[in-house]
Amino acid sequence: MTTKGYMNDFYRQFEKLNEKLDKANNTISSLTFTISLQTDEIKELRQLLEKSNKEKQELVLEIERLKNNNKKDSSNSSKPSSTNGFKKVVTNNRTKSNKKKGAQPKHEGKTLTNKDIENLIDEGQIDEVITIEENKNEFNQFFKPIIRYEYDVEIKQIVTKHIIYPNKPTNISNYPVIYGNNIKTIECLLNQKYMSLDGIQSFIYDSTNNKILTSKGSFYSWNKDIYNKLLDTEYKYIQTQLLNSLVLNVDESPIKISGKQYYLHNISNGTHTLQYVTRHRSQDDIDEFGFLKKFKGIIVHDHYKMYYNYGTDNAECNVHVLRYLNAVTQFTNHTWSKKLKELLLEMKELKEEYQSNGIDRISNNEYVDFRNRYLEILSNAKEERKKDISKNSYKKEEINLINRLIKYCDNHLLFLRKFFVPFSNNRAESDLRGIKIKQKTGKFRSEEGANIYAVIKSCLSTYIKNNINIFNAIFSLLNGKPILI
Repeated sequence: MTTKGYMNDFYRQFEKLNEKLDKANNTISSLTFTISLQTDEIKELRQLLEKSNKEKQELVLEIERLKNNNKKDSSNSSKPSSTNGFKKVVTNNRTKSNKKKGAQPKHEGKTLTNKDIENLIDEGQIDEVITIEENKNEFNQFFKPIIRYEYDVEIKQIVTKHIIYPNKPTNISNYPVIYGNNIKTIECLLNQKYMSLDGIQSFIYDSTNNKILTSKGSFYSWNKDIYNKLLDTEYKYIQTQLLNSLVLNVDESPIKISGKQYYLHNISNGTHTLQYVTRHRSQDDIDEFGFLKKFKGIIVHDHYKMYYNYGTDNAECNVHVLRYLNAVTQFTNHTWSKKLKELLLEMKELKEEYQSNGIDRISNNEYVDFRNRYLEILSNAKEERKKDISKNSYKKEEINLINRLIKYCDNHLLFLRKFFVPFSNNRAESDLRGIKIKQKTGKFRSEEGANIYAVIKSCLSTYIKNNINIFNAIFSLLNGKPILI
Protein backbone atom coordinates (compact mmCIF):
# COMPACT_ATOMS: atom_id res chain seq x y z
CA MET A 1 0.00 0.00 0.00
CA THR A 2 1.25 3.42 -0.93
CA THR A 3 1.99 6.15 1.50
CA LYS A 4 -1.13 7.94 0.37
CA GLY A 5 -3.21 4.84 1.08
CA TYR A 6 -1.78 4.55 4.58
CA MET A 7 -2.60 8.18 5.30
CA ASN A 8 -6.19 7.80 4.12
CA ASP A 9 -6.66 4.69 6.25
CA PHE A 10 -5.14 6.43 9.23
CA TYR A 11 -7.53 9.38 8.88
CA ARG A 12 -10.51 7.05 8.59
CA GLN A 13 -9.51 5.24 11.80
CA PHE A 14 -8.82 8.56 13.50
CA GLU A 15 -12.31 9.86 12.57
CA LYS A 16 -13.89 6.63 13.88
CA LEU A 17 -11.98 7.00 17.13
CA ASN A 18 -13.11 10.65 17.41
CA GLU A 19 -16.69 9.55 16.87
CA LYS A 20 -16.33 6.91 19.59
CA LEU A 21 -14.68 9.49 21.86
CA ASP A 22 -17.48 11.99 21.25
CA LYS A 23 -19.99 9.27 21.95
CA ALA A 24 -18.11 8.32 25.14
CA ASN A 25 -17.97 11.98 26.21
CA ASN A 26 -21.69 12.33 25.61
CA THR A 27 -22.30 9.19 27.64
CA ILE A 28 -20.05 10.51 30.43
CA SER A 29 -21.87 13.87 30.39
CA SER A 30 -25.22 12.12 30.53
CA LEU A 31 -24.07 9.87 33.38
CA THR A 32 -22.54 12.86 35.19
CA PHE A 33 -25.83 14.71 34.92
CA THR A 34 -27.71 11.64 36.11
CA ILE A 35 -25.29 11.22 39.02
CA SER A 36 -25.72 14.92 39.85
CA LEU A 37 -29.50 14.51 39.88
CA GLN A 38 -29.26 11.39 42.01
CA THR A 39 -26.81 13.12 44.36
CA ASP A 40 -29.26 15.99 44.80
CA GLU A 41 -32.07 13.50 45.32
CA ILE A 42 -30.02 11.61 47.88
CA LYS A 43 -29.25 14.90 49.63
CA GLU A 44 -32.95 15.78 49.71
CA LEU A 45 -33.81 12.31 50.97
CA ARG A 46 -31.20 12.61 53.70
CA GLN A 47 -32.64 15.95 54.70
CA LEU A 48 -36.12 14.46 54.72
CA LEU A 49 -34.83 11.52 56.76
CA GLU A 50 -33.13 13.84 59.24
CA LYS A 51 -36.30 15.93 59.47
CA SER A 52 -38.38 12.79 59.88
CA ASN A 53 -36.04 11.46 62.59
CA LYS A 54 -36.16 14.80 64.34
CA GLU A 55 -39.95 14.87 64.19
CA LYS A 56 -40.03 11.28 65.38
CA GLN A 57 -37.78 12.14 68.32
CA GLU A 58 -39.92 15.15 69.14
CA LEU A 59 -43.04 13.00 69.02
CA VAL A 60 -41.40 10.40 71.25
CA LEU A 61 -40.45 13.14 73.74
CA GLU A 62 -43.94 14.62 73.52
CA ILE A 63 -45.46 11.20 74.21
CA GLU A 64 -43.14 10.81 77.19
CA ARG A 65 -44.03 14.31 78.37
CA LEU A 66 -47.74 13.53 78.19
CA LYS A 67 -47.13 10.26 80.03
CA ASN A 68 -45.26 12.22 82.68
CA ASN A 69 -48.18 14.64 83.00
CA ASN A 70 -50.53 11.71 83.52
CA LYS A 71 -48.22 10.40 86.23
CA LYS A 72 -48.15 13.71 88.07
CA ASP A 73 -50.02 13.81 91.36
CA SER A 74 -49.79 15.55 94.73
CA SER A 75 -46.51 13.73 95.52
CA ASN A 76 -44.47 15.01 92.56
CA SER A 77 -46.15 18.28 91.51
CA SER A 78 -48.23 21.17 92.80
CA LYS A 79 -51.46 19.38 91.85
CA PRO A 80 -53.94 19.15 94.76
CA SER A 81 -54.63 15.80 96.38
CA SER A 82 -58.20 15.90 95.02
CA THR A 83 -56.77 15.10 91.57
CA ASN A 84 -55.24 11.81 92.75
CA GLY A 85 -58.50 9.95 92.14
CA PHE A 86 -58.53 6.44 93.58
CA LYS A 87 -54.76 6.17 93.42
CA LYS A 88 -53.12 5.92 96.83
CA VAL A 89 -50.46 8.62 97.07
CA VAL A 90 -48.02 9.11 99.93
CA THR A 91 -47.22 12.83 100.11
CA ASN A 92 -45.07 12.88 103.24
CA ASN A 93 -41.33 12.27 103.38
CA ARG A 94 -41.39 9.31 105.73
CA THR A 95 -40.05 5.99 104.53
CA LYS A 96 -42.26 2.92 104.69
CA SER A 97 -41.89 0.91 107.88
CA ASN A 98 -42.69 -2.70 108.72
CA LYS A 99 -45.17 -1.72 111.44
CA LYS A 100 -48.77 -2.83 111.17
CA LYS A 101 -51.44 -0.28 110.39
CA GLY A 102 -53.43 1.26 113.24
CA ALA A 103 -52.54 2.30 116.78
CA GLN A 104 -48.98 1.68 117.88
CA PRO A 105 -47.75 0.44 121.28
CA LYS A 106 -47.37 3.13 123.98
CA HIS A 107 -49.73 5.49 122.12
CA GLU A 108 -52.35 6.85 124.49
CA GLY A 109 -55.95 6.05 123.63
CA LYS A 110 -58.76 8.61 123.54
CA THR A 111 -61.60 6.50 124.94
CA LEU A 112 -63.78 8.27 127.52
CA THR A 113 -63.70 6.78 131.01
CA ASN A 114 -66.09 7.01 133.97
CA LYS A 115 -63.56 9.33 135.61
CA ASP A 116 -63.73 11.73 132.66
CA ILE A 117 -67.51 11.94 132.91
CA GLU A 118 -67.44 12.36 136.69
CA ASN A 119 -65.00 15.25 136.30
CA LEU A 120 -67.33 16.91 133.78
CA ILE A 121 -70.24 16.49 136.20
CA ASP A 122 -68.21 17.96 139.10
CA GLU A 123 -67.19 20.92 136.93
CA GLY A 124 -70.82 21.61 136.01
CA GLN A 125 -70.27 20.98 132.31
CA ILE A 126 -73.11 18.45 131.97
CA ASP A 127 -76.54 20.02 131.53
CA GLU A 128 -78.56 17.11 132.92
CA VAL A 129 -77.69 13.89 134.76
CA ILE A 130 -80.21 11.03 134.80
CA THR A 131 -79.75 8.00 137.06
CA ILE A 132 -81.31 4.67 136.11
CA GLU A 133 -81.04 1.51 138.23
CA GLU A 134 -81.10 -1.66 136.16
CA ASN A 135 -81.66 -5.30 137.08
CA LYS A 136 -81.95 -4.59 140.81
CA ASN A 137 -83.66 -7.21 142.94
CA GLU A 138 -83.65 -8.57 146.47
CA PHE A 139 -80.81 -10.97 145.71
CA ASN A 140 -78.25 -8.59 144.17
CA GLN A 141 -79.11 -5.26 145.85
CA PHE A 142 -76.24 -5.64 148.30
CA PHE A 143 -73.61 -6.34 145.62
CA LYS A 144 -71.38 -3.49 144.52
CA PRO A 145 -73.10 -2.15 141.42
CA ILE A 146 -71.47 -1.69 138.02
CA ILE A 147 -71.51 1.95 136.93
CA ARG A 148 -71.53 2.77 133.23
CA TYR A 149 -72.22 6.24 131.89
CA GLU A 150 -74.10 6.87 128.65
CA TYR A 151 -72.99 10.18 127.08
CA ASP A 152 -75.57 11.70 124.71
CA VAL A 153 -76.94 15.01 123.43
CA GLU A 154 -80.51 16.16 122.90
CA ILE A 155 -81.99 18.79 120.59
CA LYS A 156 -84.85 20.65 122.22
CA GLN A 157 -87.31 23.16 120.87
CA ILE A 158 -87.32 26.19 123.17
CA VAL A 159 -89.72 29.09 122.88
CA THR A 160 -89.04 32.26 124.87
CA LYS A 161 -92.01 34.56 125.35
CA HIS A 162 -90.98 38.23 125.55
CA ILE A 163 -93.50 40.52 127.24
CA ILE A 164 -92.56 44.10 126.42
CA TYR A 165 -94.19 47.12 128.05
CA PRO A 166 -94.05 50.23 125.84
CA ASN A 167 -93.16 53.64 127.25
CA LYS A 168 -96.35 55.08 125.83
CA PRO A 169 -99.64 53.69 124.58
CA THR A 170 -99.33 52.29 121.08
CA ASN A 171 -101.27 50.22 118.63
CA ILE A 172 -100.57 46.55 119.28
CA SER A 173 -100.12 44.34 116.24
CA ASN A 174 -98.86 40.81 115.70
CA TYR A 175 -95.06 40.85 115.64
CA PRO A 176 -93.30 38.16 113.59
CA VAL A 177 -91.59 35.34 115.44
CA ILE A 178 -87.82 35.73 115.63
CA TYR A 179 -85.21 32.98 115.82
CA GLY A 180 -82.88 32.62 118.79
CA ASN A 181 -79.09 32.71 118.83
CA ASN A 182 -78.70 28.96 119.37
CA ILE A 183 -80.22 28.04 116.02
CA LYS A 184 -78.32 30.88 114.32
CA THR A 185 -75.05 29.62 115.75
CA ILE A 186 -75.77 26.03 114.71
CA GLU A 187 -76.59 27.16 111.16
CA CYS A 188 -73.43 29.26 110.94
CA LEU A 189 -71.19 26.39 112.06
CA LEU A 190 -72.85 23.84 109.77
CA ASN A 191 -72.46 26.25 106.86
CA GLN A 192 -68.78 26.78 107.66
CA LYS A 193 -68.31 23.04 108.16
CA TYR A 194 -69.10 22.47 104.48
CA MET A 195 -72.79 21.48 104.66
CA SER A 196 -74.98 22.83 101.86
CA LEU A 197 -77.92 25.15 102.60
CA ASP A 198 -80.29 22.38 101.51
CA GLY A 199 -78.56 20.02 103.93
CA ILE A 200 -78.78 22.53 106.80
CA GLN A 201 -82.45 23.18 106.07
CA SER A 202 -83.16 19.45 106.07
CA PHE A 203 -81.15 18.84 109.26
CA ILE A 204 -83.01 21.50 111.24
CA TYR A 205 -86.36 20.29 109.92
CA ASP A 206 -85.65 16.63 110.72
CA SER A 207 -84.10 17.28 114.15
CA THR A 208 -87.10 19.38 115.30
CA ASN A 209 -89.67 16.70 114.49
CA ASN A 210 -90.61 18.42 111.21
CA LYS A 211 -91.60 21.63 113.02
CA ILE A 212 -89.02 24.24 111.95
CA LEU A 213 -88.62 24.76 108.21
CA THR A 214 -86.33 27.76 107.88
CA SER A 215 -85.74 29.52 104.58
CA LYS A 216 -82.39 29.93 102.87
CA GLY A 217 -82.99 33.67 102.96
CA SER A 218 -83.03 33.47 106.75
CA PHE A 219 -79.71 31.62 106.70
CA TYR A 220 -78.21 34.36 104.56
CA SER A 221 -79.46 37.14 106.84
CA TRP A 222 -78.16 35.32 109.94
CA ASN A 223 -74.72 34.88 108.42
CA LYS A 224 -74.67 38.51 107.29
CA ASP A 225 -75.54 39.63 110.82
CA ILE A 226 -72.65 37.56 112.21
CA TYR A 227 -70.39 38.97 109.49
CA ASN A 228 -71.32 42.55 110.41
CA LYS A 229 -70.65 41.91 114.10
CA LEU A 230 -67.24 40.32 113.32
CA LEU A 231 -66.05 42.83 110.74
CA ASP A 232 -65.15 45.71 113.04
CA THR A 233 -64.32 43.61 116.09
CA GLU A 234 -62.70 40.18 115.80
CA TYR A 235 -61.68 40.56 112.14
CA LYS A 236 -59.85 43.84 112.78
CA TYR A 237 -58.25 42.40 115.91
CA ILE A 238 -56.89 39.48 113.85
CA GLN A 239 -55.32 41.91 111.37
CA THR A 240 -53.68 43.86 114.18
CA GLN A 241 -52.19 40.71 115.68
CA LEU A 242 -50.90 39.43 112.33
CA LEU A 243 -49.21 42.76 111.56
CA ASN A 244 -47.11 42.24 114.70
CA SER A 245 -45.99 38.76 113.60
CA LEU A 246 -42.40 37.98 112.56
CA VAL A 247 -43.47 35.48 109.89
CA LEU A 248 -46.66 35.03 107.88
CA ASN A 249 -47.72 32.22 105.55
CA VAL A 250 -49.59 33.43 102.46
CA ASP A 251 -51.40 31.60 99.69
CA GLU A 252 -54.50 31.91 97.54
CA SER A 253 -57.06 29.61 95.98
CA PRO A 254 -59.37 30.14 92.99
CA ILE A 255 -63.09 30.13 93.78
CA LYS A 256 -66.21 30.42 91.62
CA ILE A 257 -68.75 33.20 92.16
CA SER A 258 -71.70 33.05 89.76
CA GLY A 259 -69.54 31.11 87.31
CA LYS A 260 -66.70 33.66 87.33
CA GLN A 261 -63.28 33.02 88.81
CA TYR A 262 -62.29 34.97 91.91
CA TYR A 263 -59.56 34.32 94.48
CA LEU A 264 -59.68 33.65 98.20
CA HIS A 265 -56.46 34.88 99.81
CA ASN A 266 -55.08 33.50 103.07
CA ILE A 267 -52.64 35.17 105.48
CA SER A 268 -51.95 33.25 108.67
CA ASN A 269 -49.63 31.98 111.36
CA GLY A 270 -49.99 29.46 114.16
CA THR A 271 -52.48 31.58 116.14
CA HIS A 272 -54.43 33.75 113.69
CA THR A 273 -56.02 33.44 110.23
CA LEU A 274 -57.04 36.21 107.84
CA GLN A 275 -58.90 35.50 104.60
CA TYR A 276 -60.36 37.85 101.99
CA VAL A 277 -61.72 37.75 98.44
CA THR A 278 -60.44 39.55 95.31
CA ARG A 279 -61.60 39.58 91.70
CA HIS A 280 -58.13 38.94 90.31
CA ARG A 281 -54.87 37.42 91.48
CA SER A 282 -53.06 40.71 90.99
CA GLN A 283 -50.95 43.14 92.96
CA ASP A 284 -53.55 45.88 92.44
CA ASP A 285 -56.24 43.78 94.11
CA ILE A 286 -53.93 42.82 96.98
CA ASP A 287 -52.93 46.46 97.43
CA GLU A 288 -56.59 47.45 97.48
CA PHE A 289 -57.14 45.21 100.52
CA GLY A 290 -54.01 46.82 101.91
CA PHE A 291 -52.81 44.40 104.57
CA LEU A 292 -49.56 43.19 103.00
CA LYS A 293 -48.49 46.77 102.20
CA LYS A 294 -48.32 47.37 105.96
CA PHE A 295 -46.55 44.14 106.90
CA LYS A 296 -42.84 44.44 107.78
CA GLY A 297 -41.90 40.84 108.52
CA ILE A 298 -41.02 37.69 106.52
CA ILE A 299 -43.49 36.19 104.04
CA VAL A 300 -43.54 32.44 103.30
CA HIS A 301 -45.14 31.48 99.99
CA ASP A 302 -45.14 28.98 97.09
CA HIS A 303 -42.98 30.98 94.66
CA TYR A 304 -45.67 33.39 93.47
CA LYS A 305 -43.18 36.12 92.56
CA MET A 306 -45.59 38.98 93.20
CA TYR A 307 -45.16 38.38 96.95
CA TYR A 308 -41.55 39.54 96.65
CA ASN A 309 -42.99 43.06 96.57
CA TYR A 310 -44.04 42.73 100.20
CA GLY A 311 -42.39 42.17 103.56
CA THR A 312 -38.75 42.61 104.51
CA ASP A 313 -37.77 39.12 103.30
CA ASN A 314 -39.28 36.10 101.58
CA ALA A 315 -39.05 32.37 102.22
CA GLU A 316 -40.00 29.70 99.68
CA CYS A 317 -41.96 26.54 100.46
CA ASN A 318 -39.60 23.55 100.40
CA VAL A 319 -42.33 20.90 100.46
CA HIS A 320 -43.24 21.98 96.94
CA VAL A 321 -39.57 21.65 95.99
CA LEU A 322 -39.45 18.11 97.36
CA ARG A 323 -42.40 17.21 95.15
CA TYR A 324 -40.71 18.67 92.07
CA LEU A 325 -37.52 16.77 92.93
CA ASN A 326 -39.57 13.57 93.14
CA ALA A 327 -40.79 14.28 89.61
CA VAL A 328 -37.24 14.75 88.29
CA THR A 329 -36.15 11.47 89.86
CA GLN A 330 -39.22 9.65 88.56
CA PHE A 331 -39.20 11.04 84.99
CA THR A 332 -35.45 11.33 84.25
CA ASN A 333 -33.66 8.93 86.63
CA HIS A 334 -31.14 11.69 87.32
CA THR A 335 -29.32 11.39 90.62
CA TRP A 336 -28.94 15.09 91.54
CA SER A 337 -32.61 15.43 92.50
CA LYS A 338 -32.40 12.60 95.01
CA LYS A 339 -29.21 14.06 96.51
CA LEU A 340 -30.77 17.51 96.88
CA LYS A 341 -33.90 16.06 98.48
CA GLU A 342 -31.76 14.18 100.99
CA LEU A 343 -29.78 17.36 101.72
CA LEU A 344 -32.93 19.45 102.33
CA LEU A 345 -34.30 16.79 104.68
CA GLU A 346 -30.93 16.63 106.45
CA MET A 347 -31.11 20.39 107.03
CA LYS A 348 -34.67 20.09 108.32
CA GLU A 349 -33.80 17.26 110.72
CA LEU A 350 -30.75 19.15 112.03
CA LYS A 351 -32.85 22.23 112.69
CA GLU A 352 -35.48 20.18 114.52
CA GLU A 353 -32.78 18.47 116.58
CA TYR A 354 -31.25 21.82 117.53
CA GLN A 355 -34.66 23.21 118.50
CA SER A 356 -35.45 20.17 120.67
CA ASN A 357 -32.19 20.82 122.51
CA GLY A 358 -32.99 24.51 123.05
CA ILE A 359 -30.61 25.80 120.35
CA ASP A 360 -32.20 28.64 118.36
CA ARG A 361 -29.69 29.11 115.54
CA ILE A 362 -27.08 27.44 113.38
CA SER A 363 -23.47 28.63 113.19
CA ASN A 364 -22.35 30.65 110.18
CA ASN A 365 -19.81 27.99 109.21
CA GLU A 366 -22.45 25.25 109.27
CA TYR A 367 -24.81 27.35 107.18
CA VAL A 368 -22.12 28.20 104.61
CA ASP A 369 -21.21 24.51 104.35
CA PHE A 370 -24.82 23.49 103.73
CA ARG A 371 -25.27 26.30 101.21
CA ASN A 372 -22.14 25.28 99.29
CA ARG A 373 -23.27 21.64 99.16
CA TYR A 374 -26.66 22.80 97.93
CA LEU A 375 -25.15 24.88 95.09
CA GLU A 376 -22.64 22.17 94.19
CA ILE A 377 -25.45 19.66 93.65
CA LEU A 378 -27.26 22.13 91.40
CA SER A 379 -24.07 22.82 89.44
CA ASN A 380 -23.65 19.09 88.85
CA ALA A 381 -27.34 18.92 87.93
CA LYS A 382 -26.74 21.05 84.83
CA GLU A 383 -23.96 18.74 83.67
CA GLU A 384 -26.02 15.61 84.32
CA ARG A 385 -28.91 17.09 82.35
CA LYS A 386 -26.69 17.73 79.29
CA LYS A 387 -25.69 14.07 78.97
CA ASP A 388 -29.09 12.83 77.80
CA ILE A 389 -30.80 16.08 76.82
CA SER A 390 -31.88 14.73 73.41
CA LYS A 391 -33.82 11.92 75.10
CA ASN A 392 -35.11 13.90 78.07
CA SER A 393 -38.83 14.69 77.80
CA TYR A 394 -38.66 16.56 81.12
CA LYS A 395 -35.76 18.82 80.13
CA LYS A 396 -37.66 22.13 80.20
CA GLU A 397 -39.20 21.56 83.61
CA GLU A 398 -35.87 20.29 84.91
CA ILE A 399 -33.78 23.29 83.83
CA ASN A 400 -36.47 25.69 85.04
CA LEU A 401 -36.34 24.03 88.46
CA ILE A 402 -32.53 24.08 88.55
CA ASN A 403 -32.37 27.78 87.64
CA ARG A 404 -35.07 28.64 90.15
CA LEU A 405 -33.32 26.79 92.99
CA ILE A 406 -30.05 28.57 92.22
CA LYS A 407 -31.56 32.04 91.86
CA TYR A 408 -33.70 31.77 95.01
CA CYS A 409 -31.18 29.76 97.01
CA ASP A 410 -31.20 32.05 100.06
CA ASN A 411 -35.01 32.14 100.09
CA HIS A 412 -35.23 28.35 100.09
CA LEU A 413 -32.61 28.08 102.85
CA LEU A 414 -33.98 30.90 105.01
CA PHE A 415 -35.62 28.30 107.26
CA LEU A 416 -32.12 27.09 108.21
CA ARG A 417 -30.59 30.52 108.69
CA LYS A 418 -33.51 31.76 110.81
CA PHE A 419 -35.09 29.02 112.89
CA PHE A 420 -38.38 30.89 113.37
CA VAL A 421 -39.02 30.60 109.61
CA PRO A 422 -40.90 27.36 108.74
CA PHE A 423 -39.60 24.76 106.29
CA SER A 424 -42.81 24.84 104.25
CA ASN A 425 -45.95 26.83 103.53
CA ASN A 426 -48.19 24.07 104.85
CA ARG A 427 -49.76 26.43 107.37
CA ALA A 428 -51.42 28.50 104.64
CA GLU A 429 -52.38 25.46 102.59
CA SER A 430 -54.01 23.86 105.62
CA ASP A 431 -55.98 27.04 106.36
CA LEU A 432 -57.22 27.12 102.75
CA ARG A 433 -58.30 23.49 102.70
CA GLY A 434 -61.81 24.39 103.85
CA ILE A 435 -62.65 26.38 100.73
CA LYS A 436 -61.80 23.36 98.55
CA ILE A 437 -64.44 21.32 100.35
CA LYS A 438 -66.85 24.25 100.51
CA GLN A 439 -66.79 24.57 96.72
CA LYS A 440 -67.93 20.97 96.40
CA THR A 441 -71.08 21.52 98.46
CA GLY A 442 -72.18 24.71 96.72
CA LYS A 443 -70.90 27.72 94.79
CA PHE A 444 -71.13 31.34 95.89
CA ARG A 445 -73.85 33.35 94.18
CA SER A 446 -72.46 36.78 95.02
CA GLU A 447 -69.21 38.45 96.02
CA GLU A 448 -70.91 39.55 99.23
CA GLY A 449 -71.65 35.93 100.11
CA ALA A 450 -68.00 34.99 99.53
CA ASN A 451 -66.86 37.89 101.73
CA ILE A 452 -69.23 36.77 104.48
CA TYR A 453 -67.69 33.30 104.31
CA ALA A 454 -64.12 34.65 104.38
CA VAL A 455 -64.65 36.85 107.45
CA ILE A 456 -66.46 34.15 109.45
CA LYS A 457 -63.91 31.52 108.40
CA SER A 458 -61.04 33.78 109.49
CA CYS A 459 -62.50 34.10 112.98
CA LEU A 460 -63.50 30.46 113.40
CA SER A 461 -60.02 29.33 112.34
CA THR A 462 -58.49 31.78 114.84
CA TYR A 463 -60.77 30.51 117.63
CA ILE A 464 -59.73 26.92 116.94
CA LYS A 465 -56.03 27.79 116.91
CA ASN A 466 -56.45 29.42 120.33
CA ASN A 467 -58.49 26.53 121.83
CA ILE A 468 -61.66 28.66 121.98
CA ASN A 469 -64.93 26.78 121.58
CA ILE A 470 -66.37 28.04 118.30
CA PHE A 471 -70.02 27.53 119.35
CA ASN A 472 -69.55 29.58 122.50
CA ALA A 473 -67.62 32.23 120.55
CA ILE A 474 -70.34 32.79 117.92
CA PHE A 475 -73.13 32.59 120.52
CA SER A 476 -71.33 35.13 122.66
CA LEU A 477 -70.81 37.39 119.63
CA LEU A 478 -74.55 37.33 118.83
CA ASN A 479 -75.15 38.43 122.39
CA GLY A 480 -72.85 41.42 121.86
CA LYS A 481 -69.74 39.99 123.56
CA PRO A 482 -66.83 39.30 121.15
CA ILE A 483 -64.33 36.82 122.58
CA LEU A 484 -61.01 38.11 121.19
CA ILE A 485 -61.24 41.81 122.09
